[in-house]
Amino acid sequence: MITMENNESLLVSIKEFSDFTGVKESILRYYDSIGLFSPVVRGENNYRYYSLAQLQTIKLIDTLRSLRVPLKRIQQIMKERTPESMAEVLTHYELEMNNELRMLQESFALVHMLRGLIQSRPTHDEEKITVKYLEESHIALGPLNDFRPGEDYHRVFSNYYRIARSGRVNLGYPIGGYFDEVGEFFATPSQPKRYYSLDPNGLDVMKAGKYIVGYLRGDYGKMNDLPERIRAYMDEHGITQAGPVYQVYTLNELSLKDPKDYLQRITIRVE
Repeated sequence: MITMENNESLLVSIKEFSDFTGVKESILRYYDSIGLFSPVVRGENNYRYYSLAQLQTIKLIDTLRSLRVPLKRIQQIMKERTPESMAEVLTHYELEMNNELRMLQESFALVHMLRGLIQSRPTHDEEKITVKYLEESHIALGPLNDFRPGEDYHRVFSNYYRIARSGRVNLGYPIGGYFDEVGEFFATPSQPKRYYSLDPNGLDVMKAGKYIVGYLRGDYGKMNDLPERIRAYMDEHGITQAGPVYQVYTLNELSLKDPKDYLQRITIRVE
C-alpha cells in the first residue's frame, strides 16, 4: 500500500492533480464520495493525495462523462474491470466516437463551404466578367432535366431534391444548375440540363482550370442580362469553345432577407 512516508515523490495534492487533469477539485471530491475514484492516500486533516499513475484512469472517466455515459454505468465499468471487459468497453465507445467524428467532419465541411461561398462574392463591380483559376471540387450531378416548353424551374427543381434525397445526397449543400456547354446556357439559361449539389462526397468532378466568372443579383430563376454580358466578353476575347457551365447562388436566403438581393454566380470552363 502506498504511504506518505516512503512515496511522497509519487503523490500530488488534490489541487495539483486537478491542475494536471483539468478535472475540478469539487468533482474529484464527489467521485471520492460515491466510491468511483478515490485518492490513494489520506494525509493529516483528511487531505487527499493522488498517485500520478491514476492520471490515465481519471482521464478515461472524464472522457466517458464527455460521451454522456451515466455515472452508474461508469461505476459498474470500473468496479468490474478486467482486461477483457475493458477492451470490450473501449471498443464500444471507440465506435461511438468514430461515428461522432464523422458527423462532426460532415458538419465542418458544410459550414466551411457555406462560409467560403459567402466570402467569395466580389467586393466591387459585380457586373464585371473575369477569368479565374478554380480548384477541382466534387459535386453530385442529377439526371437529365425534363423541362416542358415555357415551363419555369419549380417542378423540375423539386424533382431533383426528391431524387437526391433517395440517393443519399446531403441536401444541406447548395444546389446549382449545370449545362454541358455554353451554347445550351445561351439558348435556355433558366433551364439547366441537370441540377447538381455541391456535396463534396459526390462522385462527379468539377475540374480544375480557368473559368469565366460572372455575377447577377436577383431572385431564383432570373437571368436578366448576364448571358448577354458573358457572350459579349467571349466575343471580345475570341473565346468560341467553352463548357461545362455551372450556376449557383453564393448569397441566398441563408444570408439575405430580400430575394431581389440574392447573388448568382456563373462559372464557365475555358481551355
